[in-house]
Amino acid sequence: MKLNLFEQLITNNPVRASIQRHIEGPMLRKMGSQRAYPLSLEIGCGSGIGAQVIAEQFGAQKVIATDIDPAQIDRARNNLMPEFRGRIEFKLEDAMALVEPDETFDAVFSFGVLHHMEDWRKAVKEIARVLKRGGEFFFEEPFRPFLKNILVRTLTAHPEGGEFDYEEFKAELTKNNIDMVNTKRIKDIAIFCVGRKQ
Repeated sequence: MKLNLFEQLITNNPVRASIQRHIEGPMLRKMGSQRAYPLSLEIGCGSGIGAQVIAEQFGAQKVIATDIDPAQIDRARNNLMPEFRGRIEFKLEDAMALVEPDETFDAVFSFGVLHHMEDWRKAVKEIARVLKRGGEFFFEEPFRPFLKNILVRTLTAHPEGGEFDYEEFKAELTKNNIDMVNTKRIKDIAIFCVGRKQ
């Protein structure tokens, strides 16, 4: 699902970029178990900052960064710093139906994207399909209670198919052979997690 205007403003601003670079990236990096993730996939690349974080902080030699919105892909390409040209490729793709081959990636990243999906379970299934055995899935996501908050509901346009709680999410990962190996859970509001494909 494409972002509404308010969500685009949240996603495409320097504060969000700084949070990804200085808080989310380092936090998730410490939670990972590998020294480097040479070939990585990002779903929902937004303005492209996440892909640069993956290249800088996770040892990715190549990052495929996808988004369903052509305007976001254009924005990400325009924001790409020269030192990352050749290492980051932006592609128009739907995370619920990726065109990437099976068992290709050392890591898959979702910086708060799954809750924008019409069916988050389809995206998890696709992520599991494209991850190598032993590959890691890095994600941070808000839970259903946060999305049901009246302010969040008023300003954003999240589909019901993107809502889940901790137990639902954990069960779906398990169903797709991904074990939660490192988790930072903020009550029933959000989760930062690394899952590993078995």
